[in-house]
Amino acid sequence: MDTKSQAIETGKALLQLKGFNGFSFQDIADELGIRKASLHYHFSSKEELGLALIADYEDAFSQWCKTVEDLDPMDQLEKFCLIFYRISQDNLKICPTGVFCSDYNTLPISMQKRLGQFHKIQSKWLEKTITAARKNNDVIKTLSPKELATMIIANAQGSLQLARMHETSALAKNSVANLLKLLKS
Repeated sequence: MDTKSQAIETGKALLQLKGFNGFSFQDIADELGIRKASLHYHFSSKEELGLALIADYEDAFSQWCKTVEDLDPMDQLEKFCLIFYRISQDNLKICPTGVFCSDYNTLPISMQKRLGQFHKIQSKWLEKTITAARKNNDVIKTLSPKELATMIIANAQGSLQLARMHETSALAKNSVANLLKLLKS
């Protein structure tokens, strides 16, 4: 793996453990055993690194969507919720979107905009999947697909925060499992 890819992977791990404002280029350089100046060859600023992190998460989500596209819509929703449980199983990390949201007011405008675009991508995927699940009468109809998508994301993100605070990934697992029960019609 090249230095740029290693820096992105290290940045992702630090982001999910410490938050965007909780790590520096020096932290990444120390983890990789390189000089900080070497990182500036690939990223002119932390903002540029942040944009690369968001782009990497967008790509990963797009790839994940392809892996579940042939599943039943309700199975797709379950798999989506399981993403968050798996994140919590890895040292009680927080979902990158949730981390960036915690730091949102201190992020550069370019990162805020890119994060908003990524959130729209996830929300639109959820809305489409919820609509498809409704055609099978699998999901409640008391809330709109947009409202349900927001509820799913908020619950999943919040469950990761609480799992970290209580030091147990089981909290995230139980929270998303209970959410799925509430969604079923």
